[in-house]
Amino acid sequence: MQLIENWKQALSMTSVQAGGAVAVLGIAEQLMPSLQAVLPPVAYGVLGVLVMIARVILQPKLSK
Repeated sequence: MQLIENWKQALSMTSVQAGGAVAVLGIAEQLMPSLQAVLPPVAYGVLGVLVMIARVILQPKLSK
């Protein structure tokens, strides 16, 4: 496995932040089943697409 050049900036990447949000929501939903009524299953699909879009968009804050 080979890491990207700016792996130390991973937490600044929008795609990593969005992926983290998906993970936190998934864990929260498991710990608090009442969230399942609030968050529809399609929300995870939408968030996954946002992660993919964020991955390909240029992020000027990382090229400093």
